[in-house]
Amino acid sequence: MNVRNWLVHLYPLAWRERYGEEFETLLKECLHSPLDIVDIFLGALDAQLGFPYEKNWRLMDMVNKLRTAILLVFAGYIGFVIGGFALYGLADDSPMAALMKTDPSLSAAWITVQAGAAVALLAVIIGGLPITWAIIRRSFITSHQNLRFVLVPVIAFLVLVLYAGFTAAVGLNRLQIPGVLPVVSHDNFPVGNRLLIGGAMLVFVLGAIASTAAVWKAISKTETEENTLRIFGRIKSITLYEYAFIPAVIAALAMLVMLIATLAWGWLSFSALPRVFAGNWGLLQTSTTGSFAVIVAIMAISTAVAFFGITRGRSARKTA
Repeated sequence: MNVRNWLVHLYPLAWRERYGEEFETLLKECLHSPLDIVDIFLGALDAQLGFPYEKNWRLMDMVNKLRTAILLVFAGYIGFVIGGFALYGLADDSPMAALMKTDPSLSAAWITVQAGAAVALLAVIIGGLPITWAIIRRSFITSHQNLRFVLVPVIAFLVLVLYAGFTAAVGLNRLQIPGVLPVVSHDNFPVGNRLLIGGAMLVFVLGAIASTAAVWKAISKTETEENTLRIFGRIKSITLYEYAFIPAVIAALAMLVMLIATLAWGWLSFSALPRVFAGNWGLLQTSTTGSFAVIVAIMAISTAVAFFGITRGRSARKTA
């Protein structure tokens, strides 16, 4: 079996029976780089997750790529959020937090990160709400199975809130746990407190991963090309993925700006406080430099994933 045949067999049987010959011809003409192979893998993943096959090839390929582009940006955004919270944890209660109040350049870099976070969140909400509404509405009309996927982010958020409440009760000394102090400092940070904070980080990361997977599954199993919305009393029909693409581009650009601002913040902090970066002010009192490097790596990978999605969606719009 050659590479092209192997790539074709990544797709479901029903998909191959309908588009196999045409797809093999396309592979002969377009398979030129590793990125093309990644694109095929993503298309195969979308097909395996239940993409409807009652479409002509060109329309199916365009909708498939646009939908996956939006999902990639969303996945990248969630990854960036994880890195962002880790950055906040690194800066909080460290000498860098006090320095930001007196150093204009460091403060400007931090404010840029915060502004980028607000823009990215707003873009995700604007682009994602119509899709979410379409999934919920059509789940009630056709099948209730997709509702369980929609509920995953809600449940993950509630679990995180409950854990945060548990941690707050410990911090307010309303709940006493052996080996855990209500108030800690850099010089007095028991193992129990590290485990408590590490648990919060684990709950957040696992919830983010589960929510991303659930959203991906829900969108892949729901045909949401067009939807009718009532906006300011007027009924408007929109093509959901086309509508969500521009907010996705804005979110990806905001992530890039935040990544650059984070690098600037790290460099300015290191220049002003080299001893802090040489010490253990990182997450759970790990190496400051190591923690910052991991945070930047998470942000960079997340941004790259988002921009790969944007590139994929842009190519789909060009061939539409």
